[in-house]
Amino acid sequence: MGNSIIRTVDILANCMIVGVPVWVFFLQSPLLFQFMGRDKFLSPMMRLTNLMFRWTLPICAAVSVLCSLILRDTATTSGDIELYSSLVSFVSVVINAVVVVPKALQAGKRATRTANNSQSATDFAVDGGHQTDTRTLHQTVVVFVVFMLGGAVTHVHFVVN
Repeated sequence: MGNSIIRTVDILANCMIVGVPVWVFFLQSPLLFQFMGRDKFLSPMMRLTNLMFRWTLPICAAVSVLCSLILRDTATTSGDIELYSSLVSFVSVVINAVVVVPKALQAGKRATRTANNSQSATDFAVDGGHQTDTRTLHQTVVVFVVFMLGGAVTHVHFVVN
């Protein structure tokens, strides 16, 4: 019974790892952009991104690794692939949370400043602020999100099978 509870927690943590970014970036973001308009969209989106990468995803990824370590030597695991896939997800989350996302948010804030120091999300939301560093950082975030999602989906596949 204890292993079943740990597996359930593990699956729920990985569902959060997959579901939260899908919700924030693909479902909520277009709606916020549509209803709030370009100029009001960026500030709450930056806060949500910061919250997601600073707290939600790291906690869920750490729980997944912990569950994998606890269940590693039980007869119901698929070997080390469960642990390695959760570690890929965890390392991707940590790199994004500690290095890439803070730099991307700072670059995004700089990109939205106009000459009179007001916030304008027009260029940033549409074209990444026309700045190479902002665009590169956002693409780097996406690369690590893809690694994170790949690790989480692979992990759940082997946990369920």
